[in-house]
Amino acid sequence: MIVRLPHQPALDHDEGRVRARVFGEEATGLYPGQPWGEVEPHMAGDWRAVRGSSPLSWAEVRNDAHAAWQVAKLDREGCLRDHAPVVMTD
Repeated sequence: MIVRLPHQPALDHDEGRVRARVFGEEATGLYPGQPWGEVEPHMAGDWRAVRGSSPLSWAEVRNDAHAAWQVAKLDREGCLRDHAPVVMTD
């Protein structure tokens, strides 16, 4: 099965969105064990320093950062495995 994603050239090369995704991944290490609701205000406050020359606001990149944070959190928790199903324990 081949999955085709719509090509969005404006998003492909935007440094701000890339920075937001990296920032989201790094946030799992900066704020270990904290839920997104507690992490996101810190990230929003730090975005101005992290975004570099990107004109994008936190509101514009929040979903990119959140998605990257979710994946990195699952990876850190050992839930991203090709050889076994995802199992969440609380």
